Amino acid sequence: RAYMLGLLRIKVTMDVVLDKSQSLVQSTIKFLGEQKYVLLGFAAGAVIASKSMQDYIPSQNTVPGLGRGMKGSKFASDPIKEYCYSHTNIKESDALSKLRKVTAKHPKGEMESTQDIGQLLVFLMRTIKAKNVIEVGSFTGVALLKMAEELSDDGKIFALDINNEFTGIGEAFIKEAGVRSKVEYRIAPATESLLALKNEGYNNKIDLCFIDADKGNYPNYYRLCMDLLKPGGIIVFDNSLMKGRVVTLPNKEPFCRIHECNEKAVADSRVTSLLLNIGDGALILRKNDDESEKSNESQV
Repeated sequence: RAYMLGLLRIKVTMDVVLDKSQSLVQSTIKFLGEQKYVLLGFAAGAVIASKSMQDYIPSQNTVPGLGRGMKGSKFASDPIKEYCYSHTNIKESDALSKLRKVTAKHPKGEMESTQDIGQLLVFLMRTIKAKNVIEVGSFTGVALLKMAEELSDDGKIFALDINNEFTGIGEAFIKEAGVRSKVEYRIAPATESLLALKNEGYNNKIDLCFIDADKGNYPNYYRLCMDLLKPGGIIVFDNSLMKGRVVTLPNKEPFCRIHECNEKAVADSRVTSLLLNIGDGALILRKNDDESEKSNESQV
């Protein structure tokens, strides 16, 4: 009898436990059903976050140096851009490769010019047979060395920067490459250096200007370099897209100054302009040959 009573108590207890368990399960299912859209939102967010992180991590298949040089661009792992890089015959000297690696380790290494921008500069210099060049904002001299190696023995490149500590990093590699005699450093605010070159008689004598300095001064560099540029000469502005901020934040400093520069190029009858989505954006201006050329173009 005691045994039977014990079994009965166990059964009653189990029934209570099962009832409570079923109630808990049903409540949980009901809650999850009510929250399904929230859960779906979390899941979608996780997928998007994962994809975004992949976009910011350079692919292992990029050309060496491009991942670092993309400066955090969301296009770093864009397969189309990777295809373009892998089908561009970028060549670098040993000295330049060493300088690029040293620059990549620098705390401000993100200011380094990307390899596709370097290739663009080489392409343009060879096209116009550039002899006199200005670089506004040299940093450690990655682009400077790239351009100096392209100059003929009697060519000259004016390297403008305000920090001789930065330029000093690259000078040893420029000497190693055997092109130090082609480089003339001007350590001062770039606007002052450009005005000095005008006063020294370089108006209409410069073949190519590469501008990669403080973005707030881009409109001033535009104005001063146009005076120095010879007809048929070229100006290249780096970072002309600023990771898309010229679109998303066109009224905020310094992006508004870059946007101002891009807008001016469209309306400037003195130049032929092209804004390319390579690197972090490259605005290219070619100074028209003369007034007769512009007249002929207006009749087409």
